[in-house]
Amino acid sequence: MGAVLKLTQDIRQMSDLPAALNPDPWASAGDEARRVAGLRESLIQPLADLVNSGASINNAAALLKSRLEAGTADLRTKHLVSMLAGGATVDVLSVPTIKRWLSGYIKHGKNALLPKYTGRVRQDYGWEERAVALYNLPGKPGFADVASKLIQEGFEDVTESRVKRYLKALPATLGEFSPARIGPHLHKLTRQKFQRRSLVEVLVGEIYAGDGHTADCYVAHPNTGKPYRPELTVFIDIKSSYIAGWWLSESESTVSTMFALSHAMRVHNHVPAWVYVDRGPGYRARLLSAESTGFYDRFDIGVIGALPGNPHGKGWIERFFRTVRDKHDKFFADGKVYCGDDMAPEANRRLSADLAMGRRTLPSLKSYLDSFTAWLEHYHSQPQDKLDGRTPAQVWNDLRPVPVELSMEAIARPREECTVGRQTVRLHNRFYFAEALALYDAQKVDVEYDLHHDSHVWIFDKKGRFIVQAKLVNKIGVLPTSRLEEGRDRRLQGQLKRLQRKVDEATRRRDDPVEATDQFAAIEDLRPATELPAPPSAKSNGDVIDIDLLTWRKDK
Repeated sequence: MGAVLKLTQDIRQMSDLPAALNPDPWASAGDEARRVAGLRESLIQPLADLVNSGASINNAAALLKSRLEAGTADLRTKHLVSMLAGGATVDVLSVPTIKRWLSGYIKHGKNALLPKYTGRVRQDYGWEERAVALYNLPGKPGFADVASKLIQEGFEDVTESRVKRYLKALPATLGEFSPARIGPHLHKLTRQKFQRRSLVEVLVGEIYAGDGHTADCYVAHPNTGKPYRPELTVFIDIKSSYIAGWWLSESESTVSTMFALSHAMRVHNHVPAWVYVDRGPGYRARLLSAESTGFYDRFDIGVIGALPGNPHGKGWIERFFRTVRDKHDKFFADGKVYCGDDMAPEANRRLSADLAMGRRTLPSLKSYLDSFTAWLEHYHSQPQDKLDGRTPAQVWNDLRPVPVELSMEAIARPREECTVGRQTVRLHNRFYFAEALALYDAQKVDVEYDLHHDSHVWIFDKKGRFIVQAKLVNKIGVLPTSRLEEGRDRRLQGQLKRLQRKVDEATRRRDDPVEATDQFAAIEDLRPATELPAPPSAKSNGDVIDIDLLTWRKDK
């Protein structure tokens, strides 16, 4: 009942939309109806003038009728009546009809002269509200399914055709794409209006949109040779659709984001004013967003966070990833390693077996890198409608760079805040020493480090002034030289723990919860309380066995 009440409320809300359900009668009328109304208006207009001059509606209607019957009406009036009557005699135009037209025209204008035929009135069978409730279930039942359920629930006069006609006549909010059927969030994204953004006042290189995308094709993993899908992190200039920077990695992470943005900044020697990113950990981690030490703050880059679950906000880069899928990944390696959702399922069903037996080979990661680089140059040189026929490269040429003024190594070096103690700072379970740090004992400093080597770090005060380069003196535990390798080891340990949990679960499931003795006991319980008598004995007569089964069954 709750669903029915809610759906009824939705219908009531729809009635509050006059532009949709109660439009202007003249605007919503068909061409034929407006043609008829126009003829009637031309015929009635002189009579309306008489009424406005003081004549009664009855006398005006009787005057027109008498002139038509006597044949004294003018040719224009006779022609209008003939067109309204479809060539028939004037007898079809009665005095009550003339009075009805004239009265309606005087009160409501030409809209009152529109034909009032509304078609056959639909019969109410009593199952309509229940049909709407069933049709608007999230499982998206079909017309036949709803009709079958109504029959099962005991409703009368239910046929598939009646249910289908009724449901197809529902307003859009209760129809095939109603919020209840496809979900409120998806309905909002696909069926309701959204704010369109204008880029007229945006400068080239002012705002980058960044996101990660898993490639829609398989390549050979550099270490294992197994099927593997690399992660592509991209920063696109929303004004020109030019790919300012990108990075190919094993998975989306804070490091891949920083490398992609660093690549964009160094190659073009330009610092964007804003980056438009989602709220995932790869874009909002302390390494990037921390105050004073984060990558964004170091270069005074503002951050615009996309709303969760709202793809419209990142339409620029989402559309680019769709283009990568359709224009590059589908054709990479002759299209034999594509794995998008529209790939023929049987193509990759036996991929692992074919690789093991040598029937297929996977392209290398470098071949994908080279192929994507070449395709990206082609993409930048293609005219786009949204750029008024210009290419992304042509629009990007209008860039007025804001210089970075740092080396590539310095750009890609992250910072973290640490506290000096005993001329030493501790960073990631590593201790770094420098005599000059004695002047900053117990003070907070910014420590800049290299992701690839941990032999030394760079110390800056809170005003950004360089203090000293400190050397590594000790590590807590066995740590690799590269922090990237340390992160891979940490990820490996997490994967091993998750796999071990799966092994433990499979081991516990090994013991059958239903024992064989329990099954035998259950079978014994299924036996009837009394044994059925055996059928009469069979008598063999050569090759024919004669059993009076009919007699035996009748007796029993």
